[in-house]
Amino acid sequence: YLFFLLFTINIFSQQDYYWVGGNGNWSNYSSHWATSSGGNIFHTTSPGSNDNVIFDNNSFDNENQTVTLDADNDSVGDITWFGVSNNTKFNMGSRALIIYGSVKFDPLMTIQSPGTLKFTSSSSATLISAGLPIGSIQVEKTGGTFDQLDNYNFSGSMQIKDGTTYNTNDYDLQIGGIYLYPSESGVVSTTFHSGSSDINLTGGSFEISD
Repeated sequence: YLFFLLFTINIFSQQDYYWVGGNGNWSNYSSHWATSSGGNIFHTTSPGSNDNVIFDNNSFDNENQTVTLDADNDSVGDITWFGVSNNTKFNMGSRALIIYGSVKFDPLMTIQSPGTLKFTSSSSATLISAGLPIGSIQVEKTGGTFDQLDNYNFSGSMQIKDGTTYNTNDYDLQIGGIYLYPSESGVVSTTFHSGSSDINLTGGSFEISD
């Protein structure tokens, strides 16, 4: 029984996934998701909802290399892009990515075919967009908080759901539309703190559903 318990804990523990090898598909773990920065020992599965993924200065070795999100609604914990260069690209293929943690992009990268970032779980989360034109986001924190940590420029919409508290922290927001939904139980209020932010709706509206 003790062996089984330890084995189970190992399966569901949080792990770090480092991208290596330049061009590739998100799902190709045996060639691209290493256990250390610039390493050659690889994970045996793609990252999951408990795992942190990191793109750094050891991830790409040439210009214009692309990471392609090749499946819809994959799950991940935190995502960090830091220290990348050479016009690195993240091609979302207009797909959705489910985020159980926070996201930090790098201003020296490019997002191609932006999709939807779905922030879920009850834990607090943040997004640093680095000024990149992101598609849409859905924030469903079930009583948790979401903090905007720089100015946003989204081509799509923002949906804030299920008792989330959204804080703009006085950063500006340019987006197609903003849509607020209460929790399904009606017990927890969905809250949008705009502070002194300049909000520009480019194609939709600001709607509050009851």
